[in-house]
Amino acid sequence: MYTLILMSSRKNSVRQHTLHRTHILLCFFVVLFLLIAAIGGFNYGLSQKHLKISAEEQAQANAKQQIEEITRAKVQAESELTDINEEMKSIREMTEQILQTLGILGQGGGDSRELPISEAAMASANVEQENVVLPLERVAEDIDGKQEPLTVSLLKDEVLVLHDYISTHQKQVDEYPSILPVDLQQADGEKLAYWYSSQFGWRNHPLTKQREFHQGLDIKTPSGIPVIAAAAGKVAAVKTNGNLGKTIEIEHEAILLKTLYAHLQDYADGLKVGDPVTRGQLIGYVGNTGRSTGSHLHYGIYDISRENWINPVKYILDQQPTVSP
Repeated sequence: MYTLILMSSRKNSVRQHTLHRTHILLCFFVVLFLLIAAIGGFNYGLSQKHLKISAEEQAQANAKQQIEEITRAKVQAESELTDINEEMKSIREMTEQILQTLGILGQGGGDSRELPISEAAMASANVEQENVVLPLERVAEDIDGKQEPLTVSLLKDEVLVLHDYISTHQKQVDEYPSILPVDLQQADGEKLAYWYSSQFGWRNHPLTKQREFHQGLDIKTPSGIPVIAAAAGKVAAVKTNGNLGKTIEIEHEAILLKTLYAHLQDYADGLKVGDPVTRGQLIGYVGNTGRSTGSHLHYGIYDISRENWINPVKYILDQQPTVSP
């Protein structure tokens, strides 16, 4: 038991209180509890504040990461879109080249490679050129920089014109002599080189040295290389000509043209007059027969309607000699 004495300085009074040990312990525990509660509350407030700050920092980090991912996706999408636009432009260029070659691009189009199908061939095939040209006015406008940006829909419309033309005039397309008439691809994967040893036009003959008009294109390749039909048609002649040696003539009736293959080493087995051939079909082999200075293919194209020889180079699509003579 304890005695608590309280003295007043003004009234000179003294008060005594008897405290049991139990009361003291109770007061001690109450004070201790309040102190612990205060410290706990303070720590809880600090922890909640830290949690809130951490949550905000995490949210900011997540938002930053999402922004970075969106930015990367945007850059990738822009890159892919650029690639797609380049592919679309490439498709348009190829389409325009085919249209120019077929002679259906319309006024203002074309270049030095443009070679329209002859008027007689058009007439015989009942091809209404104006019906083909009108949908392509937008193509010509775009070349001048006046057309709306290229879109998938616009490109589809332009390609559809070509598709419809080819579908309607498949025979004329099949008989158009559009490929190099020699097969340079070897079985082992190697592709042989070639060059034009003599172009179409005036030249000094390599044997006589006299100036004369060369009516074809001399394609220099090794002897024995397969010669293939430049287009579908019908074999009109398989014969030996004194100057041209072994020759083959193929008539392309739908477009009123004839192709000539000369100085051949030999003919394909079983090939005879009247046989139908397809583009790329084996018809013979490069040789040195007739009046020739070395193995090569003399390739000519004859316009039946105009009765004259024309330059074969303009008909060969995307084929440039691999070496110079």
